[in-house]
Amino acid sequence: MTNFQIKKKITKSIEIVYGLRNFIGNANKFSNETIHVTLKSDNEITEITIEDDGNGYPKDVLSKIGEPYLRTKDPIDKSKAGLGLGLFIGKTLLEKNFASINCRNSKTRGGAEVIIKWNNKDLFNI
Repeated sequence: MTNFQIKKKITKSIEIVYGLRNFIGNANKFSNETIHVTLKSDNEITEITIEDDGNGYPKDVLSKIGEPYLRTKDPIDKSKAGLGLGLFIGKTLLEKNFASINCRNSKTRGGAEVIIKWNNKDLFNI
């Protein structure tokens, strides 16, 4: 059996860098101890998953993730509370670059989870 790799070049996109940085920064801000970033890719799809071990997204804003100026009614640590602008900016920048974004609470780690997915044909043409 022969092993081989096909390498494709992805042009550096400042929008992708900033979008990923916003999601990773939020995971760092809201985690208790750890964040997990996973990259999976095959011939068709490239996927980045960002998970933290924090409290997750409040249930009252979960369906509105990605909209600016969100406030939860849940009593949370006010030093960590925001307006959702980082998520809005990250989501907007990545979607502008053909990504699909799924924000939910992690089934495995208990915190927030963001799944960012591209069709490779779109990603390699940015």
